[in-house]
Amino acid sequence: MGVSRERALGGRRVLELADEKGVYCGKLLADMGADVVKIERPGGDATRAIPPFWGDVPDRDRSLFFLYTNTSKRGVTLDLERPDGRDLFRRLAATADLVVETCPPGHLDDRGIGWAALGAANPRLVLTSITPFGQTGPHRRFRSSDLVASALGGALHVTGEETDPPVTLAGGQAHMAASLFAAVASMIALHHATATGMGQHVDISVEEAVASVAHISGVGKWLDDGIVPKRWGTSLFASVPSGTYPCTDGLVYLMVNRSLHWKALAEWIHEVTGNRDVLDPRWEGPSSNRYADRDLLDVHICELTTRFTVDEMYREGQRRHIAFAPVGTARAVVRDPHLAARGFFVDVPDDGAGGLRCPGAPYRLGETPWAITRRAPRVGEHNDEVYGGERGIPARSVASSRQAASSAPGRPQALAGVRVVEFTSAMAGPWVGRLMAWCGAEVIRVESKGHPDVVRLYVPPWAPERGTEPECSPWFTDWNAGKRFVALDLGRPDAGALAKRLVGIADVVIENQTTGVMDRLGLGWEVLREVKPDLVMLSTSGYGDSGPSRHHVAWGPNIEAHSGLASLSGFPERECTVTQYAYPDAVSALHGLFAVLCALDHRARTGQGQYVTLSQLETTVAVIGHVLMEYLANGREPVRLGNRSLDAAPQGCYRCAGEDRWCAVTVSSDAEWERLCAAIGRPALACDPRFATLAERLASAAELDAVIEEWTRTRDAYAVMAALQEAGVAAGVVQTAEDLLRHDRQLAARGFFEQVEHLRNGRVVATGIPLGLTGTPGRTGRAGAAVGEDNAYVFGQLLGMSSAEIDRFVAAGAIEMPEGHDATEAS
Repeated sequence: MGVSRERALGGRRVLELADEKGVYCGKLLADMGADVVKIERPGGDATRAIPPFWGDVPDRDRSLFFLYTNTSKRGVTLDLERPDGRDLFRRLAATADLVVETCPPGHLDDRGIGWAALGAANPRLVLTSITPFGQTGPHRRFRSSDLVASALGGALHVTGEETDPPVTLAGGQAHMAASLFAAVASMIALHHATATGMGQHVDISVEEAVASVAHISGVGKWLDDGIVPKRWGTSLFASVPSGTYPCTDGLVYLMVNRSLHWKALAEWIHEVTGNRDVLDPRWEGPSSNRYADRDLLDVHICELTTRFTVDEMYREGQRRHIAFAPVGTARAVVRDPHLAARGFFVDVPDDGAGGLRCPGAPYRLGETPWAITRRAPRVGEHNDEVYGGERGIPARSVASSRQAASSAPGRPQALAGVRVVEFTSAMAGPWVGRLMAWCGAEVIRVESKGHPDVVRLYVPPWAPERGTEPECSPWFTDWNAGKRFVALDLGRPDAGALAKRLVGIADVVIENQTTGVMDRLGLGWEVLREVKPDLVMLSTSGYGDSGPSRHHVAWGPNIEAHSGLASLSGFPERECTVTQYAYPDAVSALHGLFAVLCALDHRARTGQGQYVTLSQLETTVAVIGHVLMEYLANGREPVRLGNRSLDAAPQGCYRCAGEDRWCAVTVSSDAEWERLCAAIGRPALACDPRFATLAERLASAAELDAVIEEWTRTRDAYAVMAALQEAGVAAGVVQTAEDLLRHDRQLAARGFFEQVEHLRNGRVVATGIPLGLTGTPGRTGRAGAAVGEDNAYVFGQLLGMSSAEIDRFVAAGAIEMPEGHDATEAS
């Protein structure tokens, strides 16, 4: 396929007023071709001081975080405290499509440059605000940090070892998740603005972003089985066996949650060790059959793994279709042969300052390729270019550079009129469609009774005697509510023909089958583009569609291990730290949806469809790219920090009264340190020369942790949070899934959790979708649909098939009908 010189977001202008909560959002937009103008205060943004530095030189142009998260942007300086600075900003915003900002709620409004003023001057404008807790609610002015947001959002409680304090992920993943939601929501709002001429204010909450990406260990799971999810070390509560296993030269990660994978593993153990006990049929079937013997199975597995190197286990295990993955260090990831074969790591454009290499494309678009077009800007580098010699901002008509806006009345949902066909399973693919359905797209999911999705194999943990209940998994609701469902046996030619007819009336196809499956079914890109020339198709898989590992099987935790996230996160003494919520699945879904929306934006301008592919390994490496820069730029492994920071002290999770109760605290300045000392009744500590500066507090982190925990350990966690927030210190309870629903006043005030109509269970509670579309609010349609629930509607109404025609396809086995339904039954 030829590659055009067009950029997906060519012609889009974005203004960025963002700190670490939003700079990755700007990078995503800029690397896809938008003209992102980064606005910094005179002297430069505070993110330029985030360590470590390239060559260990503390310089505002050498922060590795800044260099990675600001590629492809132009940079200007502007003093928004001055009237002329605010006037310049208004003039810039009048020519922009999108403004991304991370100021405290009300900050821009107080200066006359908030949503009311900007939206009135430019009705098509989208203003995306990323704040710790959102623009509304009782906690909207609370102080926060990445650690505090991870605590309050529920991610910390389910990450790490049960015997350790809760621990955060490397690389500020709360802020990365918020940036991803902001990028997706911005593109959805721009899609609506292009169609209607109406912009809107997008309200992104970092806490809600964390709660959403961690939803696998969230409210649905807790309400379903009555057990609060917790830390399980490297094992997973829902998958047995799972975790890290020792090899002769390191650790390998294993996850088994399908019966065939367990049988293959058991046979391999028997073949190598002669152990016949492992072949006991009582361990066959779903993971629930192996729960009680988790520890014994680990012993049997170690008998196998300790005889091989990591690479031998990984390669041979994958040959047997077992989900093994290496636990990768930064060095291993940077030198990974699969990533090398795919040309993943790229050189940043060099202007003579010396070359820098960084992670590359988190997705690949066939017609409008991702590219880093320039290095991160220096302070004020593009002032003259952007402002002009006479401070005259270049004129630009938003309507002339995009599709002409209509004056359609009312406010339909933002993706109304977009039709999506899914060939997906598990989470990484289905969650893309779930988010699109929430925004008004019609999403049709193609399934088969002969090859049920893993969430269709749900057995209620509180009544296992009831057997499989395919509609009732809380995860099925979280990933598939609001969709239509048809059942086709795609192994039959007639079913493939029907699938093509469906694609012919669709805008988007999403699939996350093993690489090559869609081609073998006759539904690959080259076939479907002939059916629908302007189709946008997303294919997402563990390792992508090329390279030596392209056929390897992987689940989210395997990707956490292989990407380096697991080895770079956690406490220094822990070689591997994984989440219980399969973070790469959420990261991949959000990156994939962003790429699809960019492709749709390009299609609206050109009429051209395209093929988008995504490797979950590469997207996960992308969100820790700034951490890997330590190895790429300085040639050394990043230090595992646990809950500590290189630029804030004290910082940590501190034990509170009660079982497994904790509060996260971050002190980012000398003033906050003084306020913390007063709040804990130790004001003299603020004058102690041992703790007078950040450098001294960083050096005395362990001593400070002991002082703070002496105060917190006898107090209720919520009381600790309240006292410290009252004093102006960032603090947040390490909340459980139950806490999020029952005790979080902020989430309750913002209506974060949804009550969803369920066809089998009446009404259920689902984790909210934090896209913050205030002008076109989303909503979730019904949940609990059976396989083939909507056959009659889709085949009869959408495809116009007669009852007799549908009956013939049913008789031939191409269309599968749900129990109790017939072909003519209305949906």
